[in-house]
Amino acid sequence: MRTTSLVKFIFLYFLFLLLFINVINSAPTELITAYDDEFALNGQAYRFIGVNLRGICHYGHGDPLPYTNSSHIDENLDGVASMGGKVIRIFAAVNNTTNQDIVDRLKTVLDKMETRRLKAIVCFTDVYNTNFHPPGDDGYYQLQPGGWTLLDDTWFASGYTINYLPLVQLAVTQLKDHNAIFAWELGNEITDIKNPSNIISFATSVASAIKAIDSYHMVTTGFLSIDHTQIGETNGYNLYANPNIDFITVHSYNGDYHNQNWAVYSRLRKPLVLEEYGFSSSSGDRVTNTQNLVNEWFDVHCARGFMQWGYQAQSYDIGDGDNDVGMDRYAYTDYNQMFNIYQTRANLIANNPITLPARLAPIGINVARYSINWQADSVYNSSYGGDKAYDGIISGTSKWCSNGNPPPHWLALDLGQMRLVDGFTIRMAGVVELVSFNAKSYQIQSGSSLTGPWTTEFTVSNPAQFSFYHSIFDTPKSMRYVRLYVTDTGIDNYCRIPEVEVHEYSSGVSTWMIY
Repeated sequence: MRTTSLVKFIFLYFLFLLLFINVINSAPTELITAYDDEFALNGQAYRFIGVNLRGICHYGHGDPLPYTNSSHIDENLDGVASMGGKVIRIFAAVNNTTNQDIVDRLKTVLDKMETRRLKAIVCFTDVYNTNFHPPGDDGYYQLQPGGWTLLDDTWFASGYTINYLPLVQLAVTQLKDHNAIFAWELGNEITDIKNPSNIISFATSVASAIKAIDSYHMVTTGFLSIDHTQIGETNGYNLYANPNIDFITVHSYNGDYHNQNWAVYSRLRKPLVLEEYGFSSSSGDRVTNTQNLVNEWFDVHCARGFMQWGYQAQSYDIGDGDNDVGMDRYAYTDYNQMFNIYQTRANLIANNPITLPARLAPIGINVARYSINWQADSVYNSSYGGDKAYDGIISGTSKWCSNGNPPPHWLALDLGQMRLVDGFTIRMAGVVELVSFNAKSYQIQSGSSLTGPWTTEFTVSNPAQFSFYHSIFDTPKSMRYVRLYVTDTGIDNYCRIPEVEVHEYSSGVSTWMIY
């Protein structure tokens, strides 16, 4: 009996070990993750130029792209790679085949992408009445108010569970270990015209279902913007705050911008990807506008990816580009100039690697709450004194507000005694008010008294106007007097700061406790 039990134990032990090793080996070996407002790979920021190759999985398979062949897959992937592109957005579904065939086609393209170290945003359906949706969903496309034929609200309410969700689950299950996956995407510009709130439950449910199968790869929405979904800033924030949704998407054509999307991005600080971009020649100089907008989205809005719509490497039309706002050799004469713009930015990203901080927020309690005195260059009135910036209340009425003279504006605090400071958190007006009120640049200083002299500890550039910002010392520093010195107040000359936090270092305190 003992021998039999021992044999069983050894067998079960090695079976468990084999299964455990298989789980480890099946995990992707090159995984992009969201890290605060950045993407991360091996401790480095992962920023990228990308393109949309909507139908690439279906090249050479006839409808809906009868003028394509399989060689076009390699030609376009090589074109993207030579441009320095890293991420390609793909519409995986098509309505005239089986779910398994869709997954097989997707895997073929992913395998080719992996050899070129390209990544895919895999979009699972199209809100518009194209062929790029799961088989069986044709009947859910109905004429909507405004004249568009789109997915109907019956699909968003429950119809998605019939054809769409099984395809999603099959694809994620079979491809969750693939290195070429950047993220899974719920759908292209999905919005429920008749009942916008359906988007919230749909997105929450599907993101959860994907993460239940694949805990490695990111998930995103594919929204044109929060504005486009018509769910509002608060619902948009709550939806994107869901831990199963990893980054924010926006689509922009001819330079349009989306204020509610910006507000959600500013307050939440998850990564932002401009995943569809195009400029029509009828709207101006495409080359100049593209150069300006690449600079603006990366350097001002702090987008982490910029993706051209309707890219085609061929010198002839294969039917998958866009003759109005795309990038190709046959409809436009500016392909080489556009190529150079994207290649230059891709090279700039590659040649300037950014090491991400080991911690996202300072640790320790907020000792600014115990400040015994303050001074400021000015106050708007007595209701907005400096003491309002350390009372622990974050609201539009409990804040320090300067007068309207041109900056700089400053607020100095006496912490009451020497403190071993790990770092600072500045919470700006956009937490509760317009994000355009947020400061664009400031310094954090330490001094020997409330009147200085001052030593600059951190210089912060905040072009995207995030609503909160952490500054962390590599080694905690002792100080009693600190000053926030704001050099660019944002949309106007008033400096509005609901809360200044000074975190006193304490070993053994987890970052999540104070983030």
